[in-house]
Amino acid sequence: MKKIILLFIVGCSVLSVQAQRLNPVKWSFEAVKKADKQYDIILTANVEAPWHIYSQFVKNGPIPTDVQFKPNPLIQIKGKPKEVGKIEKMYDKNFDTELMFFSGKVQFIQAITLKVSSKTKMSGSIEYQVCNDEKCLPSIKLPFEVAIQ
Repeated sequence: MKKIILLFIVGCSVLSVQAQRLNPVKWSFEAVKKADKQYDIILTANVEAPWHIYSQFVKNGPIPTDVQFKPNPLIQIKGKPKEVGKIEKMYDKNFDTELMFFSGKVQFIQAITLKVSSKTKMSGSIEYQVCNDEKCLPSIKLPFEVAIQ
């Protein structure tokens, strides 16, 4: 009976390990004050080798990175997020287009202005897809929240 219970526990643990989703990207989120009421919201992706994450500006190919911010009446968003990192460009015959992607580290930086001097939060989500030379993983939509002080 003990062997059957032990076998059952081992079997369940193997299934739970296989059910975990592969995600080779580690994210961090922060707000950096630039001037009075001026902040940068910085979303930093650290991508494990040999994976890469796509630019926001990819067309006709894999899913581009997409940053969405929830409306906050205390915050004015200025333009679209900038991409800071070493961009790589490559023609991909599978998608019949030139792809732009980042390996290693990339930051998506959004400039904002506070309408009043106040503590608040910026929240939203980032959707992204990672691929390597052999396969692409399903896209992931990750919520985030950043305190602005």
